[in-house]
Amino acid sequence: MTGTTLAQGKLTPYDNVSLPAGLEEFIVNLENAVDQKDKKFIINHMSANMMNSFGGDGGINEFKEYWNWDSDSTEFWNLMKHILQLDRGKLKQEDVYFIPYVFSEWPETYDPFEHSAITGSNVNVRNKPGLANSQVLGQLTYDIVKVNYEKSYPSFDSPRIKNVNYIGEKLWYYIESLDGKLNGYVYWKYIWSPVNYRLGVTKIEDRWLISFLVEGD
Repeated sequence: MTGTTLAQGKLTPYDNVSLPAGLEEFIVNLENAVDQKDKKFIINHMSANMMNSFGGDGGINEFKEYWNWDSDSTEFWNLMKHILQLDRGKLKQEDVYFIPYVFSEWPETYDPFEHSAITGSNVNVRNKPGLANSQVLGQLTYDIVKVNYEKSYPSFDSPRIKNVNYIGEKLWYYIESLDGKLNGYVYWKYIWSPVNYRLGVTKIEDRWLISFLVEGD
C-alpha cells in the first residue's frame, strides 16, 4: 500500500536558478570534468587554499592525500557526481557559491544533525532496508525528516557493504516524518543532510575555483 505524500516541512529546490554566465559555464565544465574523471581540470581549477576538512591545514597537496588522488579507487568522483546531481540553490554572495541546495537553503529551524532532506519526488519509505520483501509505507516529496542513525542500515558496528557503491555512512536511512505519521527506510540516493559533503566555489581574480569540499560542522 502506498500512503499519501505529506505536505509539511518542505525543502523544495528552485525550478530555475539564474546564475552569472561565468559561474554557469564553470559548473557545466566541472560536471563534464567529473564525468570524464579529468584530474587536470580539477587541480587547475582549485584554490591554493583549498579547504578539505575543519581540522586540517588545507591546500592542494592535502586534498590529494585526503582523497587518495593518485589511486583509481578514489571516492572523489562518485561523491562529486552525486553532489552535482542534487539541485542547486541561489547565489547568496557575489563571489561564493555553494552546492547542493540542501546546504545553502537549509532552514535554521531544524537541527542539521538530527534532520535531513528528501531530495526527490514521491520517494518511497519502506518497512525494511531493502527492495526485496519490503513494503512501501508511504511517499515523501522534498520533505525535511528526522533521522535515526542507530536504526539505519548498516549498523555503526558493521563494515561497509562490499561491492555496493553508496555515498555516506548508510545504505538505508531510517526516517520519521515531522508529524510522526510515517517512519521507515529511505534509500541513500534520495536523502541528504546539510552537514553531509558540500562544495564551495569562489571567484578569485576573475576565475571561479573550487575552494572547499567538506562535511560536518
